[in-house]
Amino acid sequence: MDTSEKTIENLLSQMTLKEKIGQLNQAGSTMTCTLPGFEADIDGWVTQMLEGRLSQEEFGRRIAMCEENLREDEIASGSLGNFVNLYDDEKVAAVQKIACEESRMHIPLFIGVDVMRGYRTVFPTPLALSCSWDLQAVRESTAVAKREAYVSGVNWTFGPMLDIARDARWGRIVESPGEDPYLASEIGKVQVETFQEEEADGCRLMATAKHFLAYGAASGGQDYNTVEISRHTLYDVYLPPFQAAIDAGAGAVMSAFHDLEGTPCTMSRWLLTDLLRKQMGFDGFVVSDAEAVKQCVVHGTAADERDAAKKCLLAGGDMDMSSLDYVRYLEELVESGEVSEKDIDRAAGRVLKKKLEFGLFDRGYQYDPEKIQKTVLCSEHRRISLEVGKKSAVLLKNNGVLPIGKEAKKILIIGELADDKDAHMGPWSFTGVKEAQVTILQGMKDCAPEETEIIYARGFGVNDDRSGFEEALSLAREADFVIAVAGETAFMSGEAASRADLHLVGAQEEFLEKLSETGVPAAVVLINGRPLAIGSLQENDGIGAILEAWHLGTEMGHAVAQILYGDYNPSGRLSVTFANEGGQEPMYYNHPNTGKPGGSFKFTSKYQDVPIRPLYPFGYGLSYTGFEYSDLEVENPVLKKDQTLKVKVVVKNIGERSGEETVQLYIRDITASLVRPVKELKRFAKIRLEAGEMGRVEFSLPCSEMGFHDSDGTFVVEPGKFMVYVGGSSEQTLDAEYELV
Repeated sequence: MDTSEKTIENLLSQMTLKEKIGQLNQAGSTMTCTLPGFEADIDGWVTQMLEGRLSQEEFGRRIAMCEENLREDEIASGSLGNFVNLYDDEKVAAVQKIACEESRMHIPLFIGVDVMRGYRTVFPTPLALSCSWDLQAVRESTAVAKREAYVSGVNWTFGPMLDIARDARWGRIVESPGEDPYLASEIGKVQVETFQEEEADGCRLMATAKHFLAYGAASGGQDYNTVEISRHTLYDVYLPPFQAAIDAGAGAVMSAFHDLEGTPCTMSRWLLTDLLRKQMGFDGFVVSDAEAVKQCVVHGTAADERDAAKKCLLAGGDMDMSSLDYVRYLEELVESGEVSEKDIDRAAGRVLKKKLEFGLFDRGYQYDPEKIQKTVLCSEHRRISLEVGKKSAVLLKNNGVLPIGKEAKKILIIGELADDKDAHMGPWSFTGVKEAQVTILQGMKDCAPEETEIIYARGFGVNDDRSGFEEALSLAREADFVIAVAGETAFMSGEAASRADLHLVGAQEEFLEKLSETGVPAAVVLINGRPLAIGSLQENDGIGAILEAWHLGTEMGHAVAQILYGDYNPSGRLSVTFANEGGQEPMYYNHPNTGKPGGSFKFTSKYQDVPIRPLYPFGYGLSYTGFEYSDLEVENPVLKKDQTLKVKVVVKNIGERSGEETVQLYIRDITASLVRPVKELKRFAKIRLEAGEMGRVEFSLPCSEMGFHDSDGTFVVEPGKFMVYVGGSSEQTLDAEYELV
């Protein structure tokens, strides 16, 4: 028995059953209205605000009438061992102080927050960040998020989110690292390592791999919906990022809301014990998603919340987030003999082990306002946010109008989103500071040459209001260049924000069509959390360029301006496919082949009313220069299973300026015992080349990574012929054949 096990055993021996159960309980603050007879219905108010029936001002007024209850008595009694989503530094310190100094056992709280994309300094959304294909950018942004959260008292992050997302209708695609399991695995590994790596002063956060499992496959792209997929797809597509996170040492795993194979993930013993612990080797603790334990009753797989608490704990769910079912019913279940105290000890021991491992007992209660002020939103963190933001934007179209030339002395910026700080911040940015957010309008003003006039007109927005059309179009005709900012508001993507129609909402497309008729050089900048159906913009010659800017973080406005002016050559590549229409979703590059692949012949797999090919394929992205591939060489075209495929390719910058290219390697198993994907990403590398420069890129791929899981979940590497593809996207590649014997 090692020291930590002895410490945990000693702690458990001194704890009451109620205190042990408290370690399995996580909850947030509650709100009570201070006006007699008036109930605080926060969820209802938020719903009304999102539906436009309640203004933000009125929402703020109602919240001001409410008093926050930090559950001090529950913490002091030991019945609440973990806090969730507390964003105020002083309040974080206050609850931790109670746990460390006033509770009988003095056990610190895990304080968990969704540090999804920075803390006070906001970074690109996970989907946007994955479009950088830059693991150093992932590492740097994660390190800043960790530092800012840590000094603010947070010790646990509910991330990385590792759900493979192939359906743009799903609102939570914005939190995802995209549609590819290999790219997502590489990103997840780096994020877990960076969050959990201990710095000299003890700075580290416990990471959580979420949502286990296959949440991105929700039926119809509808949030919280059921998931029905084959075992081999589960293993080959949705499991790899989680395995990478577990191999990197992730301290926690969050179970998902939905049901998988008919059982809610939160109460699936096969998922949480047999697969996660026994097969994947996970040794941390499992936390439910918010209120997911009690939702098992609604699923119809638990008779009541007491039954749900029992089934979820025995399945392997160690901590109940927000349902309060464990703290209400587990003591009673132990007394009745339905749950043993050993079951409680096992789960509590897992939580205590991580509290020891992540230094919570050593750190205890700390609060340093001066250190917080010096750290969060400091100039270095904002600089990193700017650099990562620039790397995450993707240039989708450019007919030569970008970068903006020096001759453009009068630039018109149009669109209500262009100066909307909330829209720029986007979803999952609630720890950020709105006042620090740089909008595109502000960024263009800051970056424009001194003699350039920047004009702004609201013009159009996400609703059907056309009252600003005439003024904006009149100003456009007098401008040298027009930047139209279109897309989504912050609440149009994220959790509970699924959309059936992926077109630009409101009158946006109508305005952009009228803008294109003015003949003035124009670029559209998109602010959005998901791929949109923007074929009309791609096909319209009057729209000279499209920049997919996503939500790039605190310095978004400066990042966009530097790209538009050519101070930075865009290098982002899509981590997710753009379909032509929402009706094609889910659309993804690594799909299995059919017996009748889509083609010109009628009786093939396709829709009659949209192109077969995607609007923009996975891996796609333009640059202000061009790259040419040649001399693809497979060093060893015949391989044994214990050998490594070695591939070389020559890449040349054929443009007039330096730039970065993301070189992508894919394979295809031509003949196998199961239908295999038409392509699978296996390696990538970023290379910077000066104008006219030529570089050689080399890849190594062990044959052990060329296999797949059969229907029983067994991993197999089968002999046979393979294709290897190397290029600048999943569709623009050179190819060669090799054989595995």
